[in-house]
Amino acid sequence: MTTKVYTMAIALSIAIALSGCTSRSGEKRPLAVRVETEQVSSQIPTESNAYVGQVEEQSATTVSYTSMGTLERVLVSEGQWVRRGQLIAVINDATAQSAMQSAKAQLDQAHDALERMRLLHDKGSLTDIKWVEIQSQVQQAEAQYRMMEKQVNDCRLVAPVSGVIGSGVMSAGESVVPAMPVARILNIDHVKVRVAIPEQEIDESKQVATITVDALGGEQFKSHSITRGVEGDLITHTYTIYANVSNPRHKLLPGMVCNVTFPVASSKPVITVPARCVGQNPAGARFVWVVKDKKAHLQTVTVGNATGNRLIITDGLKDGDIVITEGYRKVGENSEVRI
Repeated sequence: MTTKVYTMAIALSIAIALSGCTSRSGEKRPLAVRVETEQVSSQIPTESNAYVGQVEEQSATTVSYTSMGTLERVLVSEGQWVRRGQLIAVINDATAQSAMQSAKAQLDQAHDALERMRLLHDKGSLTDIKWVEIQSQVQQAEAQYRMMEKQVNDCRLVAPVSGVIGSGVMSAGESVVPAMPVARILNIDHVKVRVAIPEQEIDESKQVATITVDALGGEQFKSHSITRGVEGDLITHTYTIYANVSNPRHKLLPGMVCNVTFPVASSKPVITVPARCVGQNPAGARFVWVVKDKKAHLQTVTVGNATGNRLIITDGLKDGDIVITEGYRKVGENSEVRI
């Protein structure tokens, strides 16, 4: 192809392209702008207040000894699941065993004396007062033996309830005294999520909460009830709220940090639009682009509060208006649009 022919071909292509943008009268006609729209309608918005919470056990049981001793064995560790009656720890029972054997000897001696004195009493050779005294000595020996037997049994510490072992478990070789915590058993079949709520928002946070746990890959849980504290913090002016959650698979563990949202429903229907499509002119007025008769028109609006990623429009729009949500930066007043 020669240079002259090539040039003519280009000119012809340009002419054909220009003819597509020219009306029959010879006037240029702009192409319609492709946009996305949304037909607005009044709805009751659902807002949500978000807070940071922490998971706590439903209840905790402290396991301790009633006597002094040295731990010989500790059979549980933190995070282990235990059942009621399961052996947790054992202390040295040598002293308790000796005391029980001594009490058993005294009991045998008292029974032997009782049998010998019974013969005398039956023959009338023993006064009633002396006979009652002998019986009393036997009862005292039996009580002493039962007490020593209990001390031996108490050297074996068993779980009073079922649950998971918490932190702070003592180790073998440590000395224990009465009421010293050896371990804590946590009930996590149900857990509670503790949240601090500002006092001005306390009345809004009465509904079911949604708990999102980042440590579990963003898994969400729903609370089945809400418990509100009655005493506020004098420094932070907050109240404590507990969101009670069922935890049958024990995925929620005490100490986990989570995001807690409480939905707050408005009672008045409002019109909302995506926040991104609301513009502002140099004078500070807010506006959106609407579609009427397939053309774009600038509509001044009054904006209220935000609800999520949308803005409440208090004036300027009505039900059925079509708002441009995508492509609004490419239109002008009376621009033809294509939806």
